[in-house]
Amino acid sequence: MMKIRTIFSLSLLCALLSNAQGIKTGLPFLKQGNDARSTAMGEAFTSISNDHSAYTYNPASLRPSNRQFAVSHRQGFAGTTSDYIGATIPGNDFSFGISAYTTSVNDIEVRLRPGDAEGTFGARNGALALGAAVSLSDEITIGLTGKLLYEKIFVDEASGYGMDAGMYYKALDHLTIGLSLLNLGKMGVLRSERSVLPTTLRLGASYTTSVTQDIDVLFAGDAVKTLNDDGTHMLLGAEALYNSMFMLRAGYQTGYETKSFAAGAGVLYSILRLDYAFVPMNGAFSPNHIFSLTFNL
Repeated sequence: MMKIRTIFSLSLLCALLSNAQGIKTGLPFLKQGNDARSTAMGEAFTSISNDHSAYTYNPASLRPSNRQFAVSHRQGFAGTTSDYIGATIPGNDFSFGISAYTTSVNDIEVRLRPGDAEGTFGARNGALALGAAVSLSDEITIGLTGKLLYEKIFVDEASGYGMDAGMYYKALDHLTIGLSLLNLGKMGVLRSERSVLPTTLRLGASYTTSVTQDIDVLFAGDAVKTLNDDGTHMLLGAEALYNSMFMLRAGYQTGYETKSFAAGAGVLYSILRLDYAFVPMNGAFSPNHIFSLTFNL
């Protein structure tokens, strides 16, 4: 009976959490955006700097001008929730980032035969990360992040480790390029098998321009390939900033079955930035709502 429940659990979670065909990796939360700003921009964030959340996509982007503290909450489909907390500490040549990220699904019904459920169970994934970036020059920064990983399905659990590496290059005053390799590592055995980490290669560029005296626009694009999964995804994003206070964002992703567009907004007041992102989902899946608070200290 325990074996049947475990197989049922794994099958259901794969159906709930996978976003594309040809998925051969586990821990899908490592492939989704953890905050509202990057999610609203289609997660085209490999070349973005000076924002704490960017170091999830590229550890070399730890180039903040001040200390940052960020919290975020995602309400996803099928009762999936994600929570994130992190901070960035700048330095002259070195900058550091630390974060904790967890995704959970609760009250999944156990059914061994038609009729009423025989009980419920939950699943949880988590990551604790510490990253550092060093500036080799005014134009080039490299970074490295180490992560402790955890997953639990029903009564089975496993832990492991992962590493991210990246490079950030300021090609021109308004043009930046980012390159990163994420989730290199290994998980322990979960009951009888190991989850394969979604090792991902990202290459991106971003460009900032002023439309008027009060309006600045940021354009970003990424090419993303998870090495053990099928397909390469193109991510596009844009952000319009008005009067250094109000932000509107939009994003688009190719190659996913359940999602493509994203949108959002933000407002900056004093040291606090409040962001919201909306990701409509295709088919029977309900949309994702993401809320984030970032403090510039």
